Amino acid sequence: MAEELHRVVGIDLGTTYSAVAAYDPEDFAPKILADPGREGAAAVAMPSVVRLDPVTGALTVGHDAKDAIGDGTGNADTLVEIKREMGALFTPELLDHFGARGVYAEGDPVRVRLGGDWLRPQEFSALVLMRMKRIAEQALGSDVHDAVVTVPAYFMERQKKATEEAALLAGLYPRQLIPEPTAAAIAYGVDRAESERQIYLVFDLGGGTFDVSIIETRDDQIEVIATAGDQRLGGGDFDDAVARWIVAELGEALPKGFDRLRIKAAAEAAKRELSLRGTTTVSLGGDVPGLELDRATFERLIQPILDRSLRQVDEALRFAETAKGVVREDVNAVLLVGGSTRIPQVKRMLLDHFDQDEGFVRGDANPDTLVARGAAIVANRFEPSPVFDLATRPTAERSAEEQDYTVTLITEHTLGVGVQQGRFNTLIPRGTKIPARQVKTYTNPEQADHIEVAIYQGEGEYIFDNTLIGTIHLDEIEPRPEGYHQFDVEFSLDVSGLLGVQVTHTNTGREYQATFDQSTTIGRLDELGERRAFLLELSAGAARPAPSGPAAARPGVSSPQGTVTVPAPVGVPDPVATVPDPVTVPAPPPAPASEIDPADVPAEYRRTVKKALRAAGGVPSPALDAALRAFADAVRAGADEDTLDELADRLEDAYDDSRR
Repeated sequence: MAEELHRVVGIDLGTTYSAVAAYDPEDFAPKILADPGREGAAAVAMPSVVRLDPVTGALTVGHDAKDAIGDGTGNADTLVEIKREMGALFTPELLDHFGARGVYAEGDPVRVRLGGDWLRPQEFSALVLMRMKRIAEQALGSDVHDAVVTVPAYFMERQKKATEEAALLAGLYPRQLIPEPTAAAIAYGVDRAESERQIYLVFDLGGGTFDVSIIETRDDQIEVIATAGDQRLGGGDFDDAVARWIVAELGEALPKGFDRLRIKAAAEAAKRELSLRGTTTVSLGGDVPGLELDRATFERLIQPILDRSLRQVDEALRFAETAKGVVREDVNAVLLVGGSTRIPQVKRMLLDHFDQDEGFVRGDANPDTLVARGAAIVANRFEPSPVFDLATRPTAERSAEEQDYTVTLITEHTLGVGVQQGRFNTLIPRGTKIPARQVKTYTNPEQADHIEVAIYQGEGEYIFDNTLIGTIHLDEIEPRPEGYHQFDVEFSLDVSGLLGVQVTHTNTGREYQATFDQSTTIGRLDELGERRAFLLELSAGAARPAPSGPAAARPGVSSPQGTVTVPAPVGVPDPVATVPDPVTVPAPPPAPASEIDPADVPAEYRRTVKKALRAAGGVPSPALDAALRAFADAVRAGADEDTLDELADRLEDAYDDSRR
């Protein structure tokens, strides 16, 4: 098809389904790139499902992985809806959710087990993006190295950064991350809007996340003025509600240990049927009796979930009024996005909520492909890269004559730092247009030789009401009275809304050697390269190395056992309890002390290890290297608390000696 299509593609990286599109300059329109192995609707929307065959070790992504659920061969190594965990930290619920107790602890970055390996959520997303990349290359007949990737409008910094890493791991330069509702609005044609001001509310209800954005257009200007959303609200939650109903209705007629994913797949099929007709039969196959489910019962089951979406609509409207003076009556139309908006109840609910006539809520485009098509329109402004190299980042854009509209985005959450008395001090407020830059001056505490500045995102007055996204480490400070040292802390947000941090010591005017830690990211270029190589081997079915991450137990904990079935969404009871066969997770191979991941270290020792690793990377110190190696070996061996305390003290002493 296809040499004429632009080779910077647009990708809708969805929670349940993904799609890819490219711009056709002759037709002045984006084209969905179909999976050549599928037909009809299945060709344009690929399930964001990853499966590792437990027998052959073969990795499948997309329809084949999801089909294995429906035919009963899906098992513990099938992963769904992992996008919800992008940039997440383990809570007690998530530890149980992913069977990670004894391997990880509360507050550690989320990792999910696939076979014998624990992978980050962005690594699973990278496997989905690799499949999207291959579909695009087959359609275009050439290599693809660049993409505009969409994210939920309400994604926070950690989640956006994880998405950026997913693209890089997949071999794609993420030229821009753009909010899904904004991409959909562009695809609707608001980039060709009337000369008079128009206000659109984009209602984006996908399979796993929900976003609402309020967008103002005038001539060729598109400006986002308000967003809200819920990253754990979507069609998957409707499926879970129906699955619970199925289990309750069948009672003892449901065989003990019946595959829960098959129940959820049947629930999804019923949901789709009820968007077209008033009644459907839920069939699980085998000797399990079928169930009749009517639309009225289905609507009753999902109404509490839809009510949550309306609360986010009202939150966006409140912010639009505060920030821009836009009130409910100013909204010209609601644009429906996401496959779950096909449910007739959604349109009726919105018409009632706004007290408007039929034409006010628009669903006149394919909701499954709008986001990818809008991303492809944005992607047309970037020049394609001839090669992909993790060490470089392209910046070239096409000429201004080829860009017939402008898009203004905003930051969806306030950014700031924690200060005295646990207060949250704002640097970049919610609703600020991006790109953005803000600088504030902070001083040292009394006689401090190091400072750790915690960065938060949220709208609360105190830090405990907000989300920790990273920490600035200022080490090797000359101890002085309080207020002697002054530091300019600069926050900058790029066009994707990604945060950059720079610290300047104003006493000297020099940039300070600060580090910015985000525990949920991979971060280092060398490790990104290693993980990319691992994922390429995994995708190709090559021999797989021993498990990464802390597969050995934490101190005082026996080696964990057990496989992980694909969990139900957090907070949703598992419809059918299953007991997996035990499998021992092997310990990782010995590794150099310098390769220890601070995330693998118990929380009380992490700061010491981080300092030691940074120092070990500078001036050589055999004593520090030896102390670091001894501590790392003890952690890997599962040493007791007293042993770790003693070794941590030795490491602290070696660190102090290395600085003299």
